[in-house]
Order: sequence, then C-alpha cells, then structure tokens
Amino acid sequence: MEQRKAPRFPVGLPLPISFAGHEVAGGGFVSSLSREGCTVVSDENVQPGTYLVLRLHLPEEYSPLKVDLAVVRWATGWEFGAEFIRLRTEERERLQRLVTSLEKGSPPEE
Repeated sequence: MEQRKAPRFPVGLPLPISFAGHEVAGGGFVSSLSREGCTVVSDENVQPGTYLVLRLHLPEEYSPLKVDLAVVRWATGWEFGAEFIRLRTEERERLQRLVTSLEKGSPPEE
C-alpha cells in the first residue's frame, strides 16, 4: 500500500464536492481530507489516473474551494482518492485552515 505524504482526517459533516475532467463530471461528498488530497464518495465511476478540477463546498463559506488540478490515485467501489496537484496560494491557505480544524477534532486515518 502506498504511504500517504500527509495524514487524512475524517470529515464529520458531509462536505459536498463537484468535479470535472476529460469525459467525466459529477459530484459527491468528501469523507476524509488532508493537505495533499481527499477521499471522495460518489456515484460516478472515476478511474485511477484521471485528472480533475475539484470544487469543495465548505460550510458557511460562499465560494467553493477550488483545486485547479488533482489526479485520482485509487478507486474502489463508490470511493476514490484524489491527490491535489495544483492550488492557488489563497486556496491552499483555506485548505490549511480547514485541515487544521479537522486535526483538532479527530485522529488521522491510516
């Protein structure tokens, strides 16, 4: 099994996400999150190696957090894992704040 670069933390409340890439688009919910990536639960069949643009709809925030480029590293059943490749600086700072709040509230996932 591949070792994670950063620990992922479970997301307590459903965190909606939308995504789009070449020949795939859809939505779902983030079930765990780190500074480097996330686990997504979705009805869409997304294959490993697929490049995506992600929009995470954060609680109590007007604009979604946009990941300009992510790659699907694994997929199984209704879940897939995406690694964040490119985020703008302000988006990375928003992500950092969210992950820090999750760190304080729960243990990391393996």
